[in-house]
Amino acid sequence: MEELTLNTMIFNNPLGNYLRALVIIFAVYIIIRFFDSIILKRIKGLINRYSKSFSVLFGNIVDKRLYPLIYFLTFYFIFNQLKTIEFIDNIIRIFLIIFAVFYFVLVLQDFLSYLIKKYWDKTQKSEEQQKLLSIILMLFKIILWSIAILFVLDNLNIQITGLITGLGIGGIAVAFAAQNILNDLFNYFTIYFDKPFDIGDFVIVGDYKGNIEHIGIKTTRIRSLSGEQLIISNTDLVNSRVSNYKRMDRRRINFSFGVTYNTPLEKLKKIPAVIEEIINNIERTEFARAHFNEYADFSLVFQVVYYVLDSDYTIYMDIQQQINFKLKEKFDELNVKFAFPTSTIYLNDKKDSLNDKSNNNLEINSSKND
Repeated sequence: MEELTLNTMIFNNPLGNYLRALVIIFAVYIIIRFFDSIILKRIKGLINRYSKSFSVLFGNIVDKRLYPLIYFLTFYFIFNQLKTIEFIDNIIRIFLIIFAVFYFVLVLQDFLSYLIKKYWDKTQKSEEQQKLLSIILMLFKIILWSIAILFVLDNLNIQITGLITGLGIGGIAVAFAAQNILNDLFNYFTIYFDKPFDIGDFVIVGDYKGNIEHIGIKTTRIRSLSGEQLIISNTDLVNSRVSNYKRMDRRRINFSFGVTYNTPLEKLKKIPAVIEEIINNIERTEFARAHFNEYADFSLVFQVVYYVLDSDYTIYMDIQQQINFKLKEKFDELNVKFAFPTSTIYLNDKKDSLNDKSNNNLEINSSKND
């Protein structure tokens, strides 16, 4: 039996090459274990002082992404040093490209997803916004993996020009077929990032008014004042003029009332001061002006302007109601009457008019006789 030496040929390779390959594998394993147990822990501890979540992310990337890639690269390096069949070399090279791209994309995906979620957590909270985050991450992953697949195919000497052209033509066809859906989708992002309104806001869109109840990918739902749900496409909503009353800092109120014509002048002069006192004594209001405005057909009209320091419509109505009650109370004290449509008809008695005529005739005749 031939004695085994380091130069003994096994499968076209000296035994020493196999032993060197084992040493390399063992050395890589020891280095990784040492790095994992000592250096990595210290690095994670240092990062943990600034960001616990990023420390966890860094550990997962190293443990689940970097270590497998290092092991595979080690095996590739070892096989590269050995004389093997060309077919096996090609297979290993293909696997190396696929594995390298695969793990690189995973690392990039983990890192960018972490950054997006971190930013999102600081600025967004609602359930609808979380759905948007899922959509953005899904689109991001589709784009990232599509680029990775094209990169792998190109490095495998596969002609991708025709594939890219076909995908481009197919994409254009799909875009034309789903034009309305894509318009609503892009307008959804417009609504989200521009934020013309939020869920719960009271808005007026054209002839429709109500509270925003749901902002979807294709449509937005508004609960009208009469109770029914209005469903409006995002495209129509973005192209419309939207009045958002929730964003008002204060509401300007202009109202008028009339008093009767027989109201004395001294009482008319007191009315603006009475109105100012009433408004100033009500919380969340700011008095602007009150004036005797005009002589109307059946009343003396006063015009009042004030501000409600709140955008809530119910609060405005409650304040206006208080003002109306106080006005009624004060006018009763002053004996001032609110005007309402009236007409006065003056009638002459027929007999009295005949008597007046006969008396006039007698006076004329007597004057002639004289």
